[in-house]
Amino acid sequence: MSHIDYTNNYFDKVIKQIEKQILIKIQNIPLYYDENRGQESFLITPVSDSFLEATSNGHARQYVTEIKYEIRSGGDYTKDNQLKRLTNIAEIIKRIFFDNRYIADNWYAGEVSSVDYVKDEEDPGISRALIQFQCNANEVISWNTNM
Repeated sequence: MSHIDYTNNYFDKVIKQIEKQILIKIQNIPLYYDENRGQESFLITPVSDSFLEATSNGHARQYVTEIKYEIRSGGDYTKDNQLKRLTNIAEIIKRIFFDNRYIADNWYAGEVSSVDYVKDEEDPGISRALIQFQCNANEVISWNTNM
């Protein structure tokens, strides 16, 4: 089997940058990749990786990532406060990515394309904001001439 050189662009250029941007602005809410935990948390999940166009040395791709914010009622989060907190966090996320539509060497045309608000069907004390973030990134293909 020959060696294949590649870079994990989705993880390195997109997911890690999403995490970084959120944690810079919202430091007191934990962020996970496997499941939401605790009274409130973020969950980052890759959704799609689509080809846009060929470039002279690679291709442009569009990445769609879901940022799920989950909050559980109780403690300081009564039903009224929970709804306000849920929508406040979604607004903050929209602003973070509006201000960071272009991150050099990582992505361009980044935007929050939608926010869906849902209640957990099994536990009505859990509310979620399902935030779809999409961005484009250029993937440079380097050719290994040592095959």
